Amino acid sequence: MRSFLFILLFACTLFSCKSPRQSGGYNLGFEDIYKDSAIGWKGNSINDSTIYTAKLDSKIFRSGAYSASIAFDGGKPHFSTWVRSITKKYAGDSITFSGFIKTENVTDGYAGLWMRIDPQIAFDYMDQRGVKGTTDWTEYRITLPLDPEKTDKIFFGGMLVGKGKMWLDDLKISIDGKDISELQPMITAPAEEDREFDSGSLVKINDNDSNTIHTLYQMGLVWGYLKYHHPNVIKGDYNWDYELFRVLPELLKAPAGNKDDVFLNWIDTLGKVPKATPKTATDSMKVKPDLSWIKQSGFSENLQRVLLNLSKVESPGAGQYYVSKARASNVQIEHERPYIQMLYTDDGYRILALYRYWNIIQYFFPYKGDIGTDWKITLKKFIPKFLSAKNELAYKLALLELAGQIHDSHAFFDYDYAIHNFLGARQLPVRLKFISNQPVVTGFSDETLAQKNDLQIGDILVKINGQPVETIVNKLRPYTPASNNWTQLRDIAGSLTRTNDSIMSLDIIRMGKQQHKTVSSYNPGMFQPRKEFSMLNLPYKWVENNIGYIDHGKLKTRDLTTIFEKFKEAKGIIIDLRNYPSDYLVYTLPEFLLPELKPFVKILAPDIQSPGSFSYAAPLKTGNVRSDYYRGKVVLLIDETTQSSSEYHAMAYRTTPNCVVIGTPSAGADGNVSEIMLPGYVKTRFSGTGIFYPDGRPTQRTGIIPDITVKPTVAGIMEGRDEVLEKAKEVILQ
Repeated sequence: MRSFLFILLFACTLFSCKSPRQSGGYNLGFEDIYKDSAIGWKGNSINDSTIYTAKLDSKIFRSGAYSASIAFDGGKPHFSTWVRSITKKYAGDSITFSGFIKTENVTDGYAGLWMRIDPQIAFDYMDQRGVKGTTDWTEYRITLPLDPEKTDKIFFGGMLVGKGKMWLDDLKISIDGKDISELQPMITAPAEEDREFDSGSLVKINDNDSNTIHTLYQMGLVWGYLKYHHPNVIKGDYNWDYELFRVLPELLKAPAGNKDDVFLNWIDTLGKVPKATPKTATDSMKVKPDLSWIKQSGFSENLQRVLLNLSKVESPGAGQYYVSKARASNVQIEHERPYIQMLYTDDGYRILALYRYWNIIQYFFPYKGDIGTDWKITLKKFIPKFLSAKNELAYKLALLELAGQIHDSHAFFDYDYAIHNFLGARQLPVRLKFISNQPVVTGFSDETLAQKNDLQIGDILVKINGQPVETIVNKLRPYTPASNNWTQLRDIAGSLTRTNDSIMSLDIIRMGKQQHKTVSSYNPGMFQPRKEFSMLNLPYKWVENNIGYIDHGKLKTRDLTTIFEKFKEAKGIIIDLRNYPSDYLVYTLPEFLLPELKPFVKILAPDIQSPGSFSYAAPLKTGNVRSDYYRGKVVLLIDETTQSSSEYHAMAYRTTPNCVVIGTPSAGADGNVSEIMLPGYVKTRFSGTGIFYPDGRPTQRTGIIPDITVKPTVAGIMEGRDEVLEKAKEVILQ
């Protein structure tokens, strides 16, 4: 119930309307009235099968002349709200919303206050302490942590869940104990004050012909270029999303010969540009900005000159409004509104999402040159997809498909309700792994339920609900962002067990014979997995024949001295990197393995003062000068689950003398991650720094390549053997 109401409360804010005139303060007593409505407030009922009446009451109130009421009038009980928002930012650590509630015959639910800080920073709607029955005026309060730098809007109000009637009056907002009426909003960039299109872009794109597509393509290029190059946009003088909504209708209506004039007039309104000074490329600059489109997109010479001039203007050293440099050298995307309340039928917001994502990759993705196709072609290709994606699922699948074009396993999305249900909310109680391009049962999410459905380790899935597995895999590929085929199959394996049906039909191969089964799916929350087999409770142990084994996923810096004292006479040490590290050991562990400092990585970092440029930093070194380092063989175990930080650690450990890497290629997604917030509160990310060996060899998409390739087999899985580990022991004993 809690998560369900939380999702629905987002819907309540979709219809908040602008006041016809300004109100002093936030009208917390419902006394500022215009045409029988409380200015700034909106009463909502979001279920067509339910009748609620949200209105002002001039007969029952606690003070003044009015209160706000909600009454259930029939139908299937649901809920209704009063809502308004705070768009200004206030400094402080906590915000308290209090008010008086009166109820009459509230049943099958409760009455209460509610408050939500977007984007999903904090929320409370009194679901565990709501008011029931018939009660007189009583004060209630909600306190939430405040983070003004991350806050977009704060929504608050009253709500009635179920049947009955409630009244709301004498509300109060305070920050750190001080009434909001006594506080001054924080001084923010002009971009944050622009709220003109909060309720919708007003952009209508009725045509999908080649001329419209080309115009939208040109706008996407110019809009993104100005966002990261025009000095007044960089300062935050403009809400660049809303500038798009202002100019795009005019551009679409303009005759073909006048479109450049629209661009030029727009640029002119942005204000004076400082005198351009030529920029010189540094010796370390590996990637230069791609400005070829300026001369290749059919623009007039005058527009070309104006645009190229902006590339020579010095950017502020302190960073930009929409992007800054993170400590790890990747970019941090800033001030991108999440637009939780966007309507998916809104053409402007969908095109904005495409432009926002495409331009972030265009200027700040260090592996853009490894995508495999001209990224500009992708922009034009996806414009029709976003124009036709007029519902939530279609829109979010278009975003997923777009993210998949960069071939980066870091480009996954945070949990999203629509995508979750598209893939399936129920699951089979098994875990799959692709072996020889076939999905094989390698483990159980719930062994008891798996046995109940006669599913066994080693079963090979060939059909699901009558469809060949290959067909299903190909349908899932566009919506499974990944650096390469083997990592994509790793992630698809988890999707194959998902469904929204309670029953699934499976065709499997067991012991060489094909069988047909009808099995049950389950809510994953009911799974009771047996504790996973572990090589050890500690992060290390002896395996056999004087060979040490380290579980890198459990290893901590504090363990290192003990481990290497214990393993100092070992014939060899196996470091299992088929996991994700629980500590940062890039510099500490190699001190025990190396006699000297050794370079292990060269990082390609974006230059936000010259968007689209990337430069190499000096190679980083690991290890230490010492004579008592470990001299035995070191074997690293890797596979497609070795990703990101685990790959980075493998690069450092590989500098060890007598090191051998065994397994299959790693995930091929390395580099500190940068997050992207997209309209509709869709959060994704990308590899924000380029990770290369000191000699320039890449790791992105290719992964860490093993010295000895060992692939698991179905027979080995059925016998419970770890064939990669077995090979490691064999190599050490040679």
